[in-house]
Amino acid sequence: MSHSDIRDLIPLYALDALEEPEAAEVDRHLKDCEDCRQLLSESYQVTSLMADDGPAPSHVWQRIDYQISDLEKSEIVDLATRRKQRRWMSIALAAATAAVVFAGVTIMQQSIEGDEALVALAGGVADNQGSVVADFVVDDASVAQVVLGVDGVGYVIPTDSLAPLDSDRTYQLWVITPDEKVISAGVLGATPGPSTFTWKGDVAGFALTREVAGGVVSSDGDVVSLITDI
Repeated sequence: MSHSDIRDLIPLYALDALEEPEAAEVDRHLKDCEDCRQLLSESYQVTSLMADDGPAPSHVWQRIDYQISDLEKSEIVDLATRRKQRRWMSIALAAATAAVVFAGVTIMQQSIEGDEALVALAGGVADNQGSVVADFVVDDASVAQVVLGVDGVGYVIPTDSLAPLDSDRTYQLWVITPDEKVISAGVLGATPGPSTFTWKGDVAGFALTREVAGGVVSSDGDVVSLITDI
């Protein structure tokens, strides 16, 4: 399957709507293609916005309908078999939906802003095949959830159980690699809110520590919680 073919399938992959052989081929392609990983990340953002509790504005669906109607009148109806017709109509629908929602993203985000937007995005990524989802736990209670998508974009979502620190201290996130290296993935602050990080290598676990304000390159603080069952 060509690069162009894979790009056509990315919206359906983000919707978990591909058959297993196609999904496996997209998986293999994503390991080596930065452009397609970026497109997948954008597609995940679209699907998470589409999953908001409120309905999309009516003009969004009208524009989708117009685009699909135009496609129905074009060469799609002349394909040799109904199987190919159904396949390409599915791709067209996903692509048209993505294009329209991207165009209207600022409208849809009126009800999802700031921390709520990050929580919504993290929830969408958490539901996707291949994502890493784990909780930092203290005294049997989750103090923060970590979500890492296949595209390398991650989210940290603290809970109310994570106690605020003094202003001269900060929480810091660490990635534990398969060869047991511990690498900083970001400084979260004394009173963390939802935040993002990026990690595109293999991961064996995560650590959450308390450090001096501003963070450190090598941890010398106390460990709040470890995640080692990735």
